[in-house]
Amino acid sequence: MVNVVVMGECMIEFSPAGNSCYKQAFAGDIYNTAVYLKRLQNSAVDISILTAVGCDALSNAMVDDFKASGIDTSFVQRVSHRQTGAYLIEISAEGERSFVYWRDTSAAKLTISQLEDNAKRALIDQCDVFYFSGISIAILAKEDRQAFWLFLAELKQAGVRIVFDSNFRSRLWESKADAISQFDQALSISDLVFAGVEDFNLLYDLNSFSDVDNFLNEFAINELIIKNGPDDIFYRSTIEQFEVEISPVECVVDSTSAGDSFNSGYLSARMNGSSSKEAIEHACRVSACVIQHKGAVINQDVFSAFMAKE
Repeated sequence: MVNVVVMGECMIEFSPAGNSCYKQAFAGDIYNTAVYLKRLQNSAVDISILTAVGCDALSNAMVDDFKASGIDTSFVQRVSHRQTGAYLIEISAEGERSFVYWRDTSAAKLTISQLEDNAKRALIDQCDVFYFSGISIAILAKEDRQAFWLFLAELKQAGVRIVFDSNFRSRLWESKADAISQFDQALSISDLVFAGVEDFNLLYDLNSFSDVDNFLNEFAINELIIKNGPDDIFYRSTIEQFEVEISPVECVVDSTSAGDSFNSGYLSARMNGSSSKEAIEHACRVSACVIQHKGAVINQDVFSAFMAKE
């Protein structure tokens, strides 16, 4: 069994449900990936979430949701004086989404400072794959970031595979320089990177696949996947590189979790022994399923029925 740990923030999601009503759920980039990966792998993977939540009723409901999704909660910290963050999704006629956030007092900001030594040791001992994102770093209290990088160095030394999804959100960062310094560290330590051209354009002023690839070639990244919305996907490893054409989805309902679900599809397929090209094609199908439904984490029966046809 593969042991995966995802680190970051899960939030209360309010998605449009029609007639000016909103549906409450729980979501967040790393959590979305964890849920879809668990659904795809089932008992073949053990997934834990490293985060911090409050002690209120909504935080309790969130932890219950983790468990119901098959996510281990051993590394969920409780912070009595903090709450769980929330966001509201607004969706355009074209299916593109925008967000309104309430996360200033989010408990997840204290994830690293609340992690006790015995829990950290247990995590390092059991973890095979550690997954985090640009958002995971951005939401951390600034004074905790150095401890986070030391923790990742311990994971790396223990042979854990480090997976990073760029997910850059400018509003979460104090400055562009601050974000660049943190991203540089993430890119320096990661084995597999999911990079978005849009993220690297906003952060590093890079405009194309080749620009991003040339820039990231300076880092010791074993596997690199570069995504650019509906355009082809670029892949490079230490032994091969190629592009994969994407089949467009005619009816995009909600693209909230397009990238998160893609990442889960890729990781799942690789765990099953698929080639990198086969894994990317599988990841595209997973993402295509998800973006045709509302919400970041779609109904499990709908998801399972769609994937059963693949």
